[in-house]
Amino acid sequence: MPRFLTTSDFRARRRVLVKSDFAIAEGPARRPSDKIDKATWDHIVTLPDDVAIRTTNHHGRAIKQISDLTYEWLLHSDEKDRIMLPVMMDAHDDFESALYAAITGYYRLANSAMRSALELVAIGTWAKLCGKQSEFQEWQKGKIELSLGIACDGLTGATSALRNALKTRVNDSLFDQKTNTTDGGCVRRTFSSISDFSHSRPGCTDFSMRRSNGPIYVPRAFNQSMRIQTETMGLLFVLALIANPNTRFNQIVVDLFADASKVKSRVARAAFQILHP
Repeated sequence: MPRFLTTSDFRARRRVLVKSDFAIAEGPARRPSDKIDKATWDHIVTLPDDVAIRTTNHHGRAIKQISDLTYEWLLHSDEKDRIMLPVMMDAHDDFESALYAAITGYYRLANSAMRSALELVAIGTWAKLCGKQSEFQEWQKGKIELSLGIACDGLTGATSALRNALKTRVNDSLFDQKTNTTDGGCVRRTFSSISDFSHSRPGCTDFSMRRSNGPIYVPRAFNQSMRIQTETMGLLFVLALIANPNTRFNQIVVDLFADASKVKSRVARAAFQILHP
């Protein structure tokens, strides 16, 4: 039978926010009106809670790194930037949900969230750099469709100097289309690989990763999700620099790119070195 954590463990009790914790909170807090029953609550949270405790017993530093990078991303979300702000804020939510899903054993959903972040920020970067404000606004209203492919096509031409420098340094690109002899630029390659999780392709489902009908702690699957998150976040920091070249990130981001086990892509690391000297 499940047991309670000892009260000496800070993870043993849940906390709820009070009104003063919110920047904007109008009116009194609502009193419970339809409280969940214990059996349903236990059915929903017992397994994820167990996975969360087991995961955070063994991966504290990796989790802290992602959490710190997520906060650094939020710090550079400029309220005056009407194009990048909404996509960066949505990407921030993707970062938070990806980390939480991975901690609680929902590995496929964690990896899928990073796909969403990559597409959103690529579209925002394209709109900012290529002067596509009206198209961006129409897309936000749901009147037109935009995609990562459209964004990459536009960014290929709009970043020609960076493209040439990367070709010289590492013989690779960020945004190039796939051809008969190449798999395309790093952004497209990463998006394609993460899409396998979004579409639940063979080997990329939760059941295939954990052999369970509910969340359980699987170190290999968690480590894979951490690699996907750091690799994708690396590309997203590069996109943020392309959109706003004067941005200067704190040491946590510099350290991310200095660690080839976290950002394996040579072209992403080279792009960061060029854009963030």
